[in-house]
Amino acid sequence: MARSKKTRKSKEQKQPPRFGIGILALVLLLGAVYALLDPAQVLWRGPVPPPGRPIENALELQIALARSGFSPGPIDGAPGSQTRGALSAFQASRGLAVTGVWDPALDEWLSIEEPTHVYIELTAAALARLTPRPESWRERGQLDHLGYHSTLEMVAEKACADPDYIRSINPHVDWTALQPGDRILAPLVVPYHIGQEIGRIEIRLQARELQAFDPAGQLLFHCPVSIAREVAKRPVGELKVEVRVENPNYTFNPNILSAAAEREGISEKFVIQPGPNNPVGSVWLGLNRPSYGIHGTPEPEQVGRTESSGCFRLANWNAQTLLQATEVGTPVLVLP
Repeated sequence: MARSKKTRKSKEQKQPPRFGIGILALVLLLGAVYALLDPAQVLWRGPVPPPGRPIENALELQIALARSGFSPGPIDGAPGSQTRGALSAFQASRGLAVTGVWDPALDEWLSIEEPTHVYIELTAAALARLTPRPESWRERGQLDHLGYHSTLEMVAEKACADPDYIRSINPHVDWTALQPGDRILAPLVVPYHIGQEIGRIEIRLQARELQAFDPAGQLLFHCPVSIAREVAKRPVGELKVEVRVENPNYTFNPNILSAAAEREGISEKFVIQPGPNNPVGSVWLGLNRPSYGIHGTPEPEQVGRTESSGCFRLANWNAQTLLQATEVGTPVLVLP
């Protein structure tokens, strides 16, 4: 990303506010989240870095946007439509010209705080929770937990990143032979915490974007969303959150998933246990329309790029952001 030199503004000129998370609070937050989920121990042993600095490349832009509540999808360092969408939403939220293109003038509104990456130390408990990848719906129903299928998948999701990017910055890691105590480099990003009441959620079908607003209409949060494959299963209009579930199970219904049921010879319903690789991920926000909800997914890198069977699908980390900020009754407006 090319940059140009800028003259220093006079002390009398009013500066617009910087938005971001204090680095010490950010590091402490990451440690708390990882400790609660027990995937690994975050190692940061250096002194507290200075305040945010100007963004220098597309990777830092993605990290800064995600930390500010404008998810560009999984962090991968390769700007695309989802990064442009996140940047456009950020610009709109600050009353700036909406271009979806980075401009050095945005330095006054969005900066990057160090460290951008940390080492994650793998624990025995985290590695013990890995589960084999099931080959069929029937096999899913036989597992007592739908955990991560690999260390790479686990680290990538906890860092809100693309597995291919995690692999690229750890070129010497043997992913088939990791042991407790091994360390993996990952972006320092955690599920965003909105920290205030959501007045409404909007889902824009054509743009494949979900946005959350406060009661006064201020944009608080943005992320990609997958929508139904069939146009007839895309409910346009006003809905509301009817139930909130963390770590939901999933009922396989052969009447709904008829093709899979016929292929596997399944004639009865059965329950698939919770876990990040559950078919609805780690969060279910049920809507006041039968069998419809906003939920997580086992494949976050596919969100907004592939289509769902009917519901609104988010990366697990973005679904977690909505879970902590919604209530039963939160309005959901689905727009064309």
